[in-house]
Amino acid sequence: MRLDLLLVQLGQVGTLVIGSVGICVALVNQRRQLNAQMFIEFSGRFQNILRLFPTAAWLANRNPSQPLPEPSQELTDCTLYCIQFISDAYYLHKGAYISNKIWRLWEREIQRTLSGPVFQREWAGVATEFAHDRELLHYIDMLMRSKRPSTPTAAPSDPSAAGSAPGSKGAV
Repeated sequence: MRLDLLLVQLGQVGTLVIGSVGICVALVNQRRQLNAQMFIEFSGRFQNILRLFPTAAWLANRNPSQPLPEPSQELTDCTLYCIQFISDAYYLHKGAYISNKIWRLWEREIQRTLSGPVFQREWAGVATEFAHDRELLHYIDMLMRSKRPSTPTAAPSDPSAAGSAPGSKGAV
């Protein structure tokens, strides 16, 4: 009789362990799927912003040897859209909705973008829109003041040499 009771208890514990492992695997898979969906959604949003951004301004921001375009409302608006996009991504990361691995990739490109001369100039005009958010202001100012990340030098014939251009598949 005791052996039967022991086998029943072991069966119940085994069922609980297998069920728990199954739930853990499902949660890990769900998190990976959500991260992939978020990556796709944010990539699409960024592509839409890039389509609006004047190409000459984007290229001048990526390559400081390019002449800066004249200030314009269009450029200010596009900068505002980019900073809002960065804000959304930043707070999703802070809330642990974006994995650290993806965030490190994005943050390197965010830093490269924000430390460019066009964004440096335009930030003065759009910073007041984010005055209510001291944490974000501090974060953006830190990225703008930091040294621009180096990128591999590409051959002049390589179209990727100038960095991501509007309509391309680059990151922020």
